[in-house]
Amino acid sequence: MGKARKPNIGSELIEAPNQFYLNLLGYSPKQTSLQNLSESQWKKFTLSTGFNPNSSGIYLPRNQTAVIREQNILSLFHEYFGHGLYSEQSLSGRRLVDLEEKLLEKEKQEFREKKFTLEDIQKFRKQNKIFQELDEFRKQNLLQYETFAIWTEYLLSGKFGLKEDFEKKYDSLRGVEKKSVDSVIKFNEQYGNLATFYAQGLAKNITTERVRRLLGDVWGNELINNSKLVLLTGSKKPFSDIDLFVSSNYLQTTKNNWLDLVVFNEEDFEKKIKFFESQVTHPIMSGEFVAGDEKYLQQKKEQLQEQPITEEAIQHNFCKSEEQRTRALEYPKKSKERKLGFNYSETYLRNALALREGLRLFTKEDLFSWSLREKRIQLKGGRKI
Repeated sequence: MGKARKPNIGSELIEAPNQFYLNLLGYSPKQTSLQNLSESQWKKFTLSTGFNPNSSGIYLPRNQTAVIREQNILSLFHEYFGHGLYSEQSLSGRRLVDLEEKLLEKEKQEFREKKFTLEDIQKFRKQNKIFQELDEFRKQNLLQYETFAIWTEYLLSGKFGLKEDFEKKYDSLRGVEKKSVDSVIKFNEQYGNLATFYAQGLAKNITTERVRRLLGDVWGNELINNSKLVLLTGSKKPFSDIDLFVSSNYLQTTKNNWLDLVVFNEEDFEKKIKFFESQVTHPIMSGEFVAGDEKYLQQKKEQLQEQPITEEAIQHNFCKSEEQRTRALEYPKKSKERKLGFNYSETYLRNALALREGLRLFTKEDLFSWSLREKRIQLKGGRKI
């Protein structure tokens, strides 16, 4: 039997990965266009642009176009789905496109109605500030840019029966680039696809279903399902970290550049509810249920509405305010830690004073919209009233 014929780049090899990305991430490449050149067309293209004629494809950020040589499927994965998606859905990719577009406008202004050569363009660029900024930006982000595209090849080649081709192509990969790609592949094998995309800086289209899948990939469904409560909080913006509030005896607090998982064990969680701590009342009242016991969540909401406001709870919040203030003063002025500590201190203070007035202000928005005005006078002479 002869070798199986490799599929040509057609609608199937575009639509199938697109659907994979839509299901996983909630988006796929949209702004990126695709050009599939014959060998003769490729030679003309590289000759006129100065690109490497021995490469199998190129991505042009200035017009967001993936140019593929001779039906090369791995190049399709690399250029269109790798560089294309990165340029559309990461902050550094969008910055690269923005700089390229600005440079293109400057070149159009410079060479409008003029005859020019490739050498003329290169000479112009050397003296142009936008090109200098772009060149520096590319150097700083090149490893990340290429690593993501190579990992995309790895991911999609495994899904579409081309893993052997990928391994042959990158068998000669060496040095820092190999180490970087191997690191991402290892991370992916350990934590799954969603975590890998987010760790690589891609936008997050957050839904509770997607977060549940992410947590299952990272920690396993058994630990997530056995946790008392997992709530989605925060802004849910595409380039913010994912904020999760958890009551669990099985998970631990985790913070990185894409995930902020705040965990309290079940005993501490119950104590904080008893004292009306905004650290727990805010997510309970405004968070979205992700996993755990939904009936338990409703019980805790009712408890906060019905349990008596005690003097112990009031003084607890005053003490926490002073504790956070003292801790904040240990950090340098204008530091992030100092500012955060003062914010926490202010939140506890407002909560204590609101409770003193018999008010149940469960969210941070409610606390900070409530006017303190003359109530601060009460604090002269100490936090305890």
